[in-house]
Amino acid sequence: MEQNVTLSHSEWRIMQEIWKRGTATFREICDGVAEQNWSKPAVAAFLKRMENKGAIACEEAKPVKLYRPLIQKEAAVQEETRQILGRVYGGDVALLAQSLVRSQALDDGEMAELIALLQKGREEP
Repeated sequence: MEQNVTLSHSEWRIMQEIWKRGTATFREICDGVAEQNWSKPAVAAFLKRMENKGAIACEEAKPVKLYRPLIQKEAAVQEETRQILGRVYGGDVALLAQSLVRSQALDDGEMAELIALLQKGREEP
């Protein structure tokens, strides 16, 4: 992440909604996370915390506020993956791959895609 922003599970869920739309109103965010059964004040608190962390910006666009991401999804995912790899797997990428395969988290198509990606990575300089 550009500013080493650490997001909680709930903040990740909200960021997904903002990234999906590019910019999002409070109502769009609430509608997007409705299955979480969070109250509107809870969503507002998450948004304020995310703004204070530098993850999002709030822009006044009368009569609504627009929220936009200040961190790119790809950078955030890479940083979170790096943190999980270090914290959970001690930096052992093979252990991560074993865990994915053994837990059947990958279907056959995803496994083939991962193998192809790894092989392609070796071919590139």
